[in-house]
Amino acid sequence: MEEQLRIKKFIRIDNSLQDKSVIVSGWIEDIRLIGSLMFVILRDSSGVLQLVVKKNKINIELWDIIQKIPRQSTVIASGKLCTNTQNKNLELHVTKMQLIGKAIHPLPLDPTGRVDSGLDIKLDYRPLELRKPETRAVFKLKCHSLNYIRQFFNENDFMEINTPKILSQGAEGGATLFQLKYFNKHGYLAQSPQLYKEQLMLAFERVYEISNYFRAEKSHTTRHLNEFLSVDFEWVFQNNEETMDLCEQLIKYTINLLKKNCPEELQLLSSNLDDFSSKFPRITYDEIIKTLNQLENNKKYGDDITEHDLVVLNKKYNSFYFIIDWPTKIKPFYISSYDDSELCKSFDFQFGNIELASGGVRIHDRHELETNIKNSGLDVANFKSHIQTFDWGMPPHSGLGLGFDRLMMVLSNRKNIRDVVLYPRDQYRLEP
Repeated sequence: MEEQLRIKKFIRIDNSLQDKSVIVSGWIEDIRLIGSLMFVILRDSSGVLQLVVKKNKINIELWDIIQKIPRQSTVIASGKLCTNTQNKNLELHVTKMQLIGKAIHPLPLDPTGRVDSGLDIKLDYRPLELRKPETRAVFKLKCHSLNYIRQFFNENDFMEINTPKILSQGAEGGATLFQLKYFNKHGYLAQSPQLYKEQLMLAFERVYEISNYFRAEKSHTTRHLNEFLSVDFEWVFQNNEETMDLCEQLIKYTINLLKKNCPEELQLLSSNLDDFSSKFPRITYDEIIKTLNQLENNKKYGDDITEHDLVVLNKKYNSFYFIIDWPTKIKPFYISSYDDSELCKSFDFQFGNIELASGGVRIHDRHELETNIKNSGLDVANFKSHIQTFDWGMPPHSGLGLGFDRLMMVLSNRKNIRDVVLYPRDQYRLEP
C-alpha cells in the first residue's frame, strides 16, 4: 500500500521525506508555464512549496484542470516529493489535485503584495490581506509576544486574572466611557482593570491581566483605537523603581525571545531589536519640561505632556525611556504622592513619541483615597464597593497598564496601530 502523509506545515518538509508520496494543502499563489512543464507555487501560513506538473498523455487531464484553477484558490494536491536538481529544494511532482475553495476574480486586493492597497482596503478585506507574508509576520510576532509575556509573569509568581468588562463606574471617570443599557440600569465598558487589580491585592499579592478595554475617545491618530489590548500587572510592597525594573525586564525578556525564535519574521519586517540591552533612562517630569523649552516648545511646569510634545521630545529621546515624578494634579486619583510634595509616585513608559504604559504606586489609605476622588471632581458614592476594600487591611501596592498594540508597533516596526490589530475599532470603523 502506498505510504501517504498529510503535511500541514511545509516548513517541516525535509530530505527525510524525499521520494515519499504525500498529500499537501494550501492556496495557489502563482502558476507558470514553461514548455511542457507547469510550476505551481502553493502557500500556507508557514511557507511555500513548488508543485511540478509534466504535460504528457498521462497528465493531460490534470494539466487542463490545474490551468483553469484561479490563483488564490485552496487546493489539495498529492504526489511524490523530489529534490530540485538546481536549487536542491524539495518539490512535489503532482499526480492529483482537487479544488477545495475557488477564488472568485477579480479579488478586492492582491494577496501576493505585488500591487499595494490603501489601508482602508486592507482593513475592509482583512482575511484576504492576511495572506501576505509580511502581514502574517506581524501577527506571528504578536502571538509569540503574548506567549512570552505570560511566560514572564508566570515565572515571576504572578497569577493571571480576568476582571469584568461591564462596570457600574469607570476606573478614571470622565467622558471617555462607553455607556450602555444594562437591563434597567446604566453600565459602562471598562477602560482598565485598575480598581479590580487593587482590590485583589488583599489576597493574591501579584496579579496580571491581558485583555481588551475601551475608551470613547475621538482621537483619530496612528496610535489610538477605541478598543485596545492592554497588559496590566499589580503587586504588593514594591516601589516605583522596582515596578519600572519589572517593566524593563518584561520588555527585554520579550525582545530576546523574539530575536531567538522569530528571526525570519523580524527580517521580513525590517525590525531590528538589537539596540535595547542598556538600561532604559529615567527622566524626571521637571527635566522633560526644561528639555521642551530648550527645543523651543514652550511649556509651563504643571502642564500635561501632549502628543505634540512627545513628537518634539523624540528629537532627543527616540528609544525606550521613563518619565518619572509627575505633578500629582495631572495624574489619576489612585496615585500616591510623596510626603509634603506636589509630586506623585507615577511614571510613563515611552518609546520615542509613543506612550506605551503608565503606572506608579497606588494609594492604600482609605481617607486619602476618598479625598483624592473628591478633589478629582468624582462622586465618592460611585466607588463605594471599591473603597470598602481599603478597610480590610489593604497592603501598599503598585503596578502599570501597558498598551500591547502600541508595543507591537515598536516590535514589528509598523507606523500605524491599525497594522497590528486584526480588526481595529475607531470612531469610523465598526466593520468588518
